[in-house]
Amino acid sequence: MPISLRFYSSLIKCSRQNYSSIRKTKPKIQLESEEVREPKPVHVLRNPYPWKTKEQFVDHIAANVIYNKDGLVAINKPFGVPLMKSGLTTGHNESLFSIDEVLIPLASKLNVEKLLPAKSVERFASGISLFTCQDEKVVDKIRQCYNTNKLRKIHTFKYLVVTIGEPKPSESKRTVGMGLFEHKDLTRKLPVIMKEYSKKKVAENLVQEYKVSYKTLSHGDGPCSLVEIDVSSVKNHFLRVYFAHLFSPILGDHIFGNRVQEIKGKRLTISPVQADYLSNFQKIPADILARLKVVESGSVPNCLHLSQITLANFASRNSNLVLKAEPPPGFQFICETFGLNLPNSNE
Repeated sequence: MPISLRFYSSLIKCSRQNYSSIRKTKPKIQLESEEVREPKPVHVLRNPYPWKTKEQFVDHIAANVIYNKDGLVAINKPFGVPLMKSGLTTGHNESLFSIDEVLIPLASKLNVEKLLPAKSVERFASGISLFTCQDEKVVDKIRQCYNTNKLRKIHTFKYLVVTIGEPKPSESKRTVGMGLFEHKDLTRKLPVIMKEYSKKKVAENLVQEYKVSYKTLSHGDGPCSLVEIDVSSVKNHFLRVYFAHLFSPILGDHIFGNRVQEIKGKRLTISPVQADYLSNFQKIPADILARLKVVESGSVPNCLHLSQITLANFASRNSNLVLKAEPPPGFQFICETFGLNLPNSNE
């Protein structure tokens, strides 16, 4: 009996429905000629700690060793990494690891017996940190180098700093005194720059003197400047306090940066008491945040980088050891954003 045309029509319709169903559910095959989309890179300021495991962190630190000789190891420490972990760390704003907890695997990676801290840059700064791989003799030798620097009037530390605005004057070489400010509304003493002080106060350790020499390297095309400063010491957050005193606080200084506020378009200093009661983060102008493509001031790192350390007569009596380190990615990104030209590290 011949098959009716209605049967053929029903069969074709059923086949089309089945094929349509298969086409919707069957996974697509990636052709070799098709372009594979790369994952969107994470904003460098939103990812200050890219390492997720201790092994990755050790590899990162090992890759940032800038000197390993004569019992001395120098590391270009990343921003935000503490020498020792003071407590539990949680969230993306805290480093999961400290330098201290990876010294043993790092020593093994560098083929040295052990590593002992000698001089570390502060946690929320980046730059050269010194370690010894022998004993206290090397630490004593470093101290002798510091003393020789003082006798020869050689500044031990050179920092690169990004400031809000430009320091006035644009360059200076002087001795600066810093003392402690007391107030009934404060539970602690705050460091302040002393405009006038006596030698008696220096002798009584009421005022600490710092020898500084700074110059503005680049103005860029925005509200920030790149400054290079040589300084004899950085105790008690001297650089943070000093740049705030110059009406040009360090960008990302969430400790003393609020001592300078923009009022009716002008940058003015406010009292340490008022600044101490402001938010935990520096109040960064909105135009700076917009250009950096971040919303919160807390996302901006402290732009303070120890770029050079000079150790007089470290290797021999006739030569100085000069260690240099490039700024971290976040610092470089900020400089690029505002057209600030970093100096050549080979100079």
